[in-house]
Amino acid sequence: MNRKIARRKLGNTGLLVSELSFGAMNLRLLDSSEEALNMLNYVLDQGINLIDTARAYSLENKDGYLMESEYFVGQAIKNRTDLSEPIVIVTKGHGYNLPDLDTDLKKSIDTLGIQGKGNLKIGNNDIKLVYFVHGLNEARWEDIKHNGVLEKLQELKNEGIINYTGFSSHYGNVKAIKEAAASGFFDVIELPYNIFNRSLGEDGNFNLLKYIYDLGIGIINMKAFGGNGLVPVLEILKEYVDIDHNTMLGFCLSNPNISTIDVGARYTSEIDADIKTVLAPRPDSNQLIKMKQEADKVSSHFKNTCRECMHCLEKFKCPQDINFPGILSVYSRYKINKNLERDTSSFNEQYKEFELNADDCLECGECNPWCEYKLNIPQMLREAHDNLK
Repeated sequence: MNRKIARRKLGNTGLLVSELSFGAMNLRLLDSSEEALNMLNYVLDQGINLIDTARAYSLENKDGYLMESEYFVGQAIKNRTDLSEPIVIVTKGHGYNLPDLDTDLKKSIDTLGIQGKGNLKIGNNDIKLVYFVHGLNEARWEDIKHNGVLEKLQELKNEGIINYTGFSSHYGNVKAIKEAAASGFFDVIELPYNIFNRSLGEDGNFNLLKYIYDLGIGIINMKAFGGNGLVPVLEILKEYVDIDHNTMLGFCLSNPNISTIDVGARYTSEIDADIKTVLAPRPDSNQLIKMKQEADKVSSHFKNTCRECMHCLEKFKCPQDINFPGILSVYSRYKINKNLERDTSSFNEQYKEFELNADDCLECGECNPWCEYKLNIPQMLREAHDNLK
């Protein structure tokens, strides 16, 4: 296990975590368990000591095999004999009430293969378990404030079933995030922040990242690259602005309030590129200003776009079986290309390939509460059909 990646304090937990952490969401997109385990072992070989996963990060592959992120994380750690420090595992559940919290946590512990209390282990290796409420928003915060979930999390922590508590959240939930951070119940918080959207940081109406840092809470930076669905968009925008993958990561690494940058990857070459950036000199203050100015030339194109993050499908299934994240991702790329006066004909062709299209939507609206970016999905589907049919 290599230790070349520097460590930062994870708030007041007493833990030191690698500046680069591994987001295991994309393991579910791989073709086989061998690929998933190879990726995790490579990550551990590089000295990354925080792995971020979730109960809902699972998907059947083309052969019908369940690619379950928590299971692979547990198996990879269990089989190691060379880990020189505890591995910090962040896993997340949709436990917004006591029964769901109990069910999700038990499944996570069993699937990860965690044993013991207090001094938790997977196999013979020490781990630290940070358990998250997944996707906190205003409504969910109001629920868990009053239904005993917060007290139960504290009880679980006192009993040593989990080591630390936390939550993840997204843009548009500043009030809930601030209140939850100040409640004293949470040790770690995971939030989106990147060069194109700094609204939760220094350029928002309120610097939430600094506020959380000053409370002694560790911050995991997710969406440093905007999300999976923006990868092809960023390839287009590179023709218009001087910003690449390394620039985006270097920018986030320069924020002193962040404990670790959570990066998802499907290939070891992506991890290598990220580590190269982590080990390189950080941009100075003048460079950061220029980077922001460059990003702001195109940042408006990301508004009201689907990132195809698939969070909406973790607890919701469309009653019509419409692949609405796929449709909206195509539509988002269509809109960006149209705004840039580029050819959009390929997106019309991609839309025609969907077995069920946006016109099949019943507009029940049941998907809307599950969109972390608060998109009006039925409305966007109507727009997509009108423009792409």
